[in-house]
Amino acid sequence: MSEFRQNPVTKQWILLAPVRAKRPEDFRTHSVMHGMPEEDPECVFCPINDAKNTELLRLPDNKNWEIRVIQNKFEALEHTKIYRHRDFYNSRSGYGNHEVIITRKHNEPVALQSIATVELTLGLFRDRIKELYQDPSITYVQVFHNHGRDAGASIIHPHHQLIATPIIPPHIHSEILNTYHHYDINKQCIYCDIMKEELEHRDRIVYESEEFVVLSPYAPRKPFEMWIIPKKHKARFEDISASQLKHLSFVLKVTLGQLYTKLSDPPLNFYIHTMPAVRDVHTKHEEAAYHWHLIVFPRLTIWAGFEYATGIPINPMPPEDAAKFLRE
Repeated sequence: MSEFRQNPVTKQWILLAPVRAKRPEDFRTHSVMHGMPEEDPECVFCPINDAKNTELLRLPDNKNWEIRVIQNKFEALEHTKIYRHRDFYNSRSGYGNHEVIITRKHNEPVALQSIATVELTLGLFRDRIKELYQDPSITYVQVFHNHGRDAGASIIHPHHQLIATPIIPPHIHSEILNTYHHYDINKQCIYCDIMKEELEHRDRIVYESEEFVVLSPYAPRKPFEMWIIPKKHKARFEDISASQLKHLSFVLKVTLGQLYTKLSDPPLNFYIHTMPAVRDVHTKHEEAAYHWHLIVFPRLTIWAGFEYATGIPINPMPPEDAAKFLRE
């Protein structure tokens, strides 16, 4: 039976349509990395082509690097003259940063990387966010990963991207506003309340560790969408402790590993939602209401006319079934 469900944080509606569903295992797709070599001379991100990129840093700092940060050659934002125009239409300069974080092996997706490599990557996310926030013109840093061409990756070599913007993206602004309204009424973070609800019933829990909960959200936009939420309330990912970073590395690898194994390495995105830069007392006040989290977003269905016309995604896979399949 079909059912409309509302995301309690964003208030977005989705339509669950199980009558259109396949069995969970039928969502298996072509493997993104199948048949890839460990190094490809034609790949601009492979070590053999180091000289072709503008490098910002590498870890370790020698020819045997594991992770490398470069400037995106086709950057979406750049260090340009800052201006703002307000009239009937509003505009402002495309000022900002666009960086790429590359892991070494051409054929090793995050799901197959060592926990040490994943931890090194997440630590770089934290450090680059802190560094980019030193620029007073930067308001928000979005970290994201595209795995596979169907998820927007123009280069198949595993890599992550950071885009630092002078504005707070509308999705983030709306999410912060909604979490603040919930906190104002309930004196409790909505993500903490979601975890409490899910851990009590457990039918949408995918994985639980000492520090993190992985759940299939109540109103998922896509089959097998998952949220990784720290158990301890914290507004900013960049404030993560060394111990939490190690835990998150393991949890992220387990989560992506389940998708890799059970759905044959599907295309996906993952991204971190965190608080904007601290600029005033209001931002500090909102930190009590906001809770950083990481979203894993497999790309297993395609938006069509209804989704684009209404903004309501149709999802044929109930989250309860998805969570059960991944748990097993």
